[in-house]
Parts: sequence; C-alpha cells; structure tokens
Amino acid sequence: MGFPGMKLTPEQEQLVALPLEGSIFLRGTAGTGKTTAALYRIRRILTERPNENLLILLPQRVMGSSLKRGLEESEAYNPARVTPTTMNSIARRMVGLFWPMIGSGAGFARPYAPPQFLTLETAQYYMGKIVNPMLDSGAFRSVSIPKHRLFSQILDSVNKSALIGFPIEEIYTRLSSAWTGSPAQLNVYQDVQTAASRFREFCLENTLLDYSLQVELFRHFVWEEALCQRFLKGSYQHLFYDNSEEDPPYVHDIIAEWLPGFKSAMVIYDDNAGYRRILGADPASALRLKENAHQSITFRSQFTELPMQALKRAFHKKPGNKQPLLKQAELMQAIQLPEKPARFFPEMLRQTAQVVNNLVRKGSPPGQIAVLAPYLSSAMGFAVQQELSAVGIPSRLLRPSIPLLENPVIQQLTTLAQLAHPSWTPTPDPARITSVLSASITGLDLVRAQLIRSELCMTSGKDFALLPFSAASEQLRGRIPDDTAERYESLRLWLQKAVPDEPLDLFLSRLFGEILTHEGFGFYQNTSAAQSTAVLMESFRKFRLALDPAELESPDQVNQEFTRNILDGIISAQYLRDWDLYDDGRVLITPALTFLSSGRTVDYQVWLSVGSAGWYERLEQPLTQPYVLSREWEPGAKWTSEAERRVSLELLDSVLEGLLSRCSKAVILGLSEYGQSGQEEKGLLLMKIQGLLRQAAKDAVND
Repeated sequence: MGFPGMKLTPEQEQLVALPLEGSIFLRGTAGTGKTTAALYRIRRILTERPNENLLILLPQRVMGSSLKRGLEESEAYNPARVTPTTMNSIARRMVGLFWPMIGSGAGFARPYAPPQFLTLETAQYYMGKIVNPMLDSGAFRSVSIPKHRLFSQILDSVNKSALIGFPIEEIYTRLSSAWTGSPAQLNVYQDVQTAASRFREFCLENTLLDYSLQVELFRHFVWEEALCQRFLKGSYQHLFYDNSEEDPPYVHDIIAEWLPGFKSAMVIYDDNAGYRRILGADPASALRLKENAHQSITFRSQFTELPMQALKRAFHKKPGNKQPLLKQAELMQAIQLPEKPARFFPEMLRQTAQVVNNLVRKGSPPGQIAVLAPYLSSAMGFAVQQELSAVGIPSRLLRPSIPLLENPVIQQLTTLAQLAHPSWTPTPDPARITSVLSASITGLDLVRAQLIRSELCMTSGKDFALLPFSAASEQLRGRIPDDTAERYESLRLWLQKAVPDEPLDLFLSRLFGEILTHEGFGFYQNTSAAQSTAVLMESFRKFRLALDPAELESPDQVNQEFTRNILDGIISAQYLRDWDLYDDGRVLITPALTFLSSGRTVDYQVWLSVGSAGWYERLEQPLTQPYVLSREWEPGAKWTSEAERRVSLELLDSVLEGLLSRCSKAVILGLSEYGQSGQEEKGLLLMKIQGLLRQAAKDAVND
C-alpha cells in the first residue's frame, strides 16, 4: 500500500497499521520518517474512509509541500476531502464568518462595519502612522535600527501578547522586569508599550484586524461559541498536525480541546527543534499534547548515510559518554574541508563555487545542494549567485522577512514606476536610476547607463522625465550601440504613456508583459523575475484592500502611498510562491534557519562563515524578547548573561542536529580567516569542528 519508490521501516508499518481511531503523539528527531509514515496513514484513511474529511494542520503552509506532493501521487487523493492549512488561517476564516456575532462585544467602535484584515505589510504601514509622530517627539531616541525593523519589532511584542495569552497592557511590565542592563532601556520599553496600546486603540476605532486581534478574537470569542465548535468539529473527522513544536501556545491550547472531537488524530513533534521561536514557537507547550493523546510513539530510525549519523552523534557527545568515537575516515566522508582555508571572505565564496561545480561534474544534481549561512545579506546572496553563475551553476535565493526593496526585481519595478509617474515624491535616487536602466536593457552596462542617466535624465520637480535619445549629444550617441539606443527609446516611450490613475498592479502587469519580458530587455526568460513581480502585485492588492477609501482621494494617491511604503523599507510578508522549495534543478542559497523551517532534505550542504557567531547568537531585538515574552518564562526572573549563553548553546545544538538530519551525504565547510565584515572569526561552531578534527587525528595516530 505504498507509494511508488517508497519502502517503509517496520516501525513505520506498525504505525500505519494502527486502528483509525483515537489520537497518537508521534515524536522523533528530524529525518526519522515521521512525515512519511503520516503520508501512508493519510492514504489509508482516503482509501478506507472516502467520505470523511482530513485536516492537515501546519505551522506554515509551506511546510506541507512535500506532504502535498506525496498525496497527489495517490489514486485515492481527493482534494475536496483534504484541507492543508494553518491555525492562523482557520482563525482568520472563523473570525470573518462569525464577525456579526462577536464584533459588538469585542470593543470595536464600528462593530457592524466589515473588518479589514491586515497583513504583516499593511500592519507595518498603520504602525508607522502611530510611531512616526512619536519619533518626531523624541521617542525611541536611544534605539539605532531602521524604521521598518522598529515597526516590526513593536508588532512582534504585540503579537506575542496574543500568542502567549497575556494582556497587551503588560508588555512593558514583562520586558522591564527581566532587564538587567542600563536604565535607559526601560524608557524604550515604555515607548514600546505606548506604541502598542495606541496601535490597538487605532485598530479598534477603525475595525482593523492585525494578527494579534485575529488570534485574540478567535481564542476568546469565536472558539468559545458552541456554534463555532460544532461547525469545525463537524467539518473534519481526522487530524494530522505536523511540526507542532513550531507553533505558538495558543494553537496547542486549541488542539488540546479539539482532539477528542476527531475520530483519529496524529500530532507529530520534532525533538530538539523549535526554530521559529522568534515568531512564538514553543516546543515545551507542544509537548503538552502528549498528555492529551491516547498513545505516544517515538521513531528512532535514521535515513542519512552512516558517516552523517556518526557525525551527528559526535557533535552531541557529552563528557563521560562512552559511545564510540568518530573515526577519521568517517569524519572525512561526512565533512569536506577546503584544501587551503581562504584568508578573506570573497576567496571563500570562489572556493565554494568551485566545490559546488566539482560536485555537479561528478553527477550531483544542483537541486540537491544547499548553500547555507547564519545570516544572508543582499550583498552576500548576490555574491554567491554571481560566483555560481560564473561556473555555470544555476541557483535560487530565498531570504524571507526582508524589506521588499532588497529584492532587486522589486527595486527595479518600483523605480520604473517612479519614472513613469513624474509627479510622485520622492523622485528616484540617481544611482538607482543608473542600475535600473542597466538591469532593464540588455547590453547596457553600468558605465553607459550612467552616461545616459547623467545626460538624458531630467530631475526638476514635476518635469522629471527621461529625454528622447535624439536629444543625446554626439559624443553619447557614439558610445551607445544602435540596438541599445532603440531599446532605451522603446522603454522610455512605454513609460511616458503610463496612465496616472491606473492601479499599480495593472501597470506592473503591463510593464512586465508588454516590455520587460521581450527579447532585449531585463526579464526575458527570467522566471524568478516573474515570481517577484507577482509578489509585488499581490502586496499592492492587499495594501489597497486594507485602506479606508475615504483616506485617499484617487487611485494615483494609493499607488504613490504604496510606493512610498516600499521605499521606507516595509518588511515582506511570506508568499507561498517564494517558499516552493521543490527540487527545481537549482542550488538553493538561504539562511540556515530558513532551510530548517522548510523541512527539506538535500544530499549536500555548504556551510558558509563557519567561524561566525551568527550560528548561535540571537538577533538584536531591542524592542522585544522572544524568551522573556514566552509562556515558559517565570515572571520576575532576570535575563542574565548566563541565560544568554545557555540559550546560545541550546540553539547551536538544535541547529546542528537539524541540519545534519537533513543532509544525506556530506557537509562542505566554507572557511575564511576573516569574515564578511573583515573581522577574524572564531565562533563556537568552528571550535566544535576543530575539536572533532583534533580528536579524530589523535585517535588515528593511536590506532
């Protein structure tokens, strides 16, 4: 009863054969076959219970991509009977459905007006309306982070109050009571509380539902309605809840109450995970569901090659543990080192490209190689892609939760939109115009683009425009090939014909289809550009829907407000098309934690900047604290340097186990004496690896 090409282990077969009744808590480390067993069990339900519905619950919908593909291979699969979703999606849908029953009792000024659901992007826009006047008055004076990070971190604290289950008015109390540093930080926490409270009041006055309000309304109003519970329990007879450790506590609260309502249920838990803690993930809370299940099962089989299994054991070997040591031959199979460590960061990237090229030449598919780093800046991601491109290796970049403007395609489209609308403010930066002209016109290098920009780009208020090429000097005409000049003129004429009140998504669609994707222009045969264009269009549509029609007078004002929001650095929401990590024949370049959240396994992983402390240190978050704002945190406890070190060590162990469990053949190390910032790097991960190498070499001599 298996899918083609898949063979079950005895423990998987036993799980699949269990009666389709009651609830099961299934745990184990990543890579032990838990999701595969769930896939078979789902197929069994589809075959034996064709008229019953299944709910597949995930922390993020992207985590279910491999499960969905496996289900689609089954002849018994009926998409009408299977619902892959998240609790956040259920909450939003139920709040919308039951709004007439709850609006008046939840404190909204206009309870009978239809609610506007905010995305991460539109929530930042409205948070900016609250925080910008505060900044003008001197708030957050001691905080040195970009505005978009400031907005998103305040929203993070607001969201934590709903996910954990404490009043929004307690944000200051919880953060300040744990603080042990400079008293000036307490003023920052007070500003966070002020902004959070004002934002909540603004949402209640204008019937705006940000993420925190959606969760609170669902948990405390909708879910408490007997009609809602009857509706949900009548909709689904079976539950599969994967990666439960990556969800926040409110989800576990709901599932604990909902479990008895299913004919059968399986809750899957990854040991030593919880990579989304910064977003509220709570593994300890998820483990409570074990007590609500009828039985608990642990998977221990590993599917990675033996040297990788030995490497994972060696990394987690504790003092006094008598398990066999990792032999040098096994270590050299599992970890591949450069012949000579690079001195500087760019040299390491070139070495990485050569190593990847060698793997591909020996028969490894590019799609089975992932290049991972603790952090991945725009410059670093671009540099890695350039090095791989230079040796003919296709690659793709995945960097979620970054400003939309850091996406080169979105930056290009936004600048072209500004050029097409000369009345918009602010006008584009001259350097950006140069780079956009070069990126948009095939064959136009940056030097010639700069010449065109300096001579043919006029920036005098509302007269801002690209001049026709016929206005170019004789010297410039001599520097620009005829075909390039024709493409420039085609682009200029197209932009000049833009209709001021045309909705921006329609403008972008036409710009993409009528000019940029034609041969001779920048998006020709560029699939990633198509994805980025679709993301920008979807972002605009959601932005437009969240606005009060009375707030802006014309479509052109909406277009301009959205563009200004992009230029201010709004952080991107997550779009499913970005997260489709199915092996598409390209090397994946992404941060390590993003890779772990995707649930994907590859043959080879390349770890860049192994000496960086970014593998285990928390991100700087002066306006929030994911460990203090958690259900595990004891009120009144202090966040000390010892607590910080303990968390760092736990995170490093968790990341190592997760990465090694998702790597089938070998890890390739990217080593450089000096990091991207030019500083010498000697972090804990590098020290761990050096310790393994020394011990293995010593044991080899003794043998």
